[in-house]
Amino acid sequence: MAIRDLRDFLAVLDAAGELHRVDAEVDSDLEIACITDRQSKLPGGGKALLFQNVKGSSYPVATNLFGSPSRMALALQVEHLSLLTGKMEQLLAVPESAPAPTLVRQAPCQEVVERLPDLGGYPFLKSWPHDGGRFITLPLVFTRDPDTGAGNCGMYRVRIFDDGCVGIRWKPGSGGFEHHEKYRAAGLPMPVAIAVGAAPALTLAAMLPLPEPLDEVSFAGYLHGAPIGMAPSLESELLVPADAELVIEGVIDPGATRREGAFGNYTGSYDPGEEVPLLRVSCITRRNNPICQATVVGPPPMEDCFLAKAAERLLLPLLRRQCPEIVDLVMPVEGIFHGCAIISIEKKEPGQGRQVLARLRSEGWLKRGKLLVVVDSTGEELTLAHGFWQALNEVRFPADLVVTPDGCLGVDATDKLPEEGGGRKQLLQPDASVSAQVERRWREYGFL
Repeated sequence: MAIRDLRDFLAVLDAAGELHRVDAEVDSDLEIACITDRQSKLPGGGKALLFQNVKGSSYPVATNLFGSPSRMALALQVEHLSLLTGKMEQLLAVPESAPAPTLVRQAPCQEVVERLPDLGGYPFLKSWPHDGGRFITLPLVFTRDPDTGAGNCGMYRVRIFDDGCVGIRWKPGSGGFEHHEKYRAAGLPMPVAIAVGAAPALTLAAMLPLPEPLDEVSFAGYLHGAPIGMAPSLESELLVPADAELVIEGVIDPGATRREGAFGNYTGSYDPGEEVPLLRVSCITRRNNPICQATVVGPPPMEDCFLAKAAERLLLPLLRRQCPEIVDLVMPVEGIFHGCAIISIEKKEPGQGRQVLARLRSEGWLKRGKLLVVVDSTGEELTLAHGFWQALNEVRFPADLVVTPDGCLGVDATDKLPEEGGGRKQLLQPDASVSAQVERRWREYGFL
């Protein structure tokens, strides 16, 4: 079935036997996160979870929906995540094939309007004991450039405060950060809308560093196979996903900030937090019975790792445009949010491994990767195990290491040509006639 929104996705997961409903009462303070963490660590990523009886709230919570390669493929309606690379190649060849969003006037996300919003009634999670408070961990944050009117949808963590305010943590270089800087410099209040629980393709798109002229909503429509319905927000010119579960609207006054507090991170330790822009919430719109979608951030494997693996497949074509000799890459889940990657190339000339490292460091989404390792393409799919084996066999310490001033490491682990001080190698190959004989007699040996 087509996946238009979160509820469609839950139905698809249920039909596939991937959804577990928890009927027992659970607490959004630590307990849901603990259950989700245990499920995430099970073989195959455990189950997607729908907590239907949350203490102190009328609304259910959904977690771990993207927590395996198979669920991620279901979310994007592809047989295998590897097919996303071809889809991205097609889009880059014809960018106008990404459908513009459609305008929806009677939006499900506006069935109920709360003009005196109470954030305490929603089961946003506190995940770790020393977190500063409750956070929205899968928010879609919508902003608009005050000069051009161009919109942006980004995923930035949102801290819930008790006085009807939230803090938004966006990083320099992100669309939301750039928009905020313009509003702040002009001394203008900045409208912001935060959607929770939208189409899976839009959730993924919000994470991606998309190249111009692609925007997140049109890109999500391309992955989704149909335009994303967007509705005018009630208190600004921002457009929000019409089928979202709930939308928080508000304004950031110039210079308004607050300390967000600690946040349990994928590093396995707490991020101490920082001063973040403070949003005064003016209204909440929602469905009649909204489902609060959340994720738990912590040591891998977690569901965000599989969102990142989908992003890996989608962003590979961007690397190939930056460095045409790139064939494949693999990003281990243990280091995926540090930009750790093994990249295979078709090496044809001396120094090409280092040239690729230099270009990757100069621009693009791997620019700040903590560890980039370049190996030779073998013509087979690049795997972490084979790439690591190749790297250990080819790297020459310390000659092949490139350390950047900010402490990131690049490794040229390609086979060195004679001009680079390497030697001719005779690669292991089985005898062709014996291999053919073994193939003919395979069943005779008792093998299937």
